Amino acid sequence: MSFDIEEINGITIIVIHQKRATAEIARDFKDFLFDLIERKQCRKMLLNLQEVQFMDSFFLGAIVSGLKKMKNLDGDIRIARLQKSLVPVFELMHLDEVFVFYDSIETALEQYSGSVK
Repeated sequence: MSFDIEEINGITIIVIHQKRATAEIARDFKDFLFDLIERKQCRKMLLNLQEVQFMDSFFLGAIVSGLKKMKNLDGDIRIARLQKSLVPVFELMHLDEVFVFYDSIETALEQYSGSVK
C-alpha cells in the first residue's frame, strides 16, 4: 500500500506516497481511513501530502468522507505540507474553509496536540 502511518502524541500521521492521488487509489485510501477511524479508534489524523503533486476529485472525496466520519465522532483530519499546486483545488471546492493546513509536520504536531479536540 502506498500509505504509511505513524503515531506521535496521540496524532495519527498518514504519509501518502503517491505523486498522483487519483481514483485508482481513492477506494483503498477511503477504506484505509475508515479502518483507522473505526477499528483503531483514531480521532486525530494528520495527512502528510508533501509527495502528492496531483489530486483528482475521487481522492479528494475520499478525504472528505473521512473528515465527515471523524467529525461525527468528535474527531478531526488536518493536512500538512500541501503542495502549492494543490491549493487551488482545495480553494475551488471551498475546502480551505473546512480543513486546517500546516506548512510543517512539527508545527502541526505542536498546534494540533494543544487543540481542544
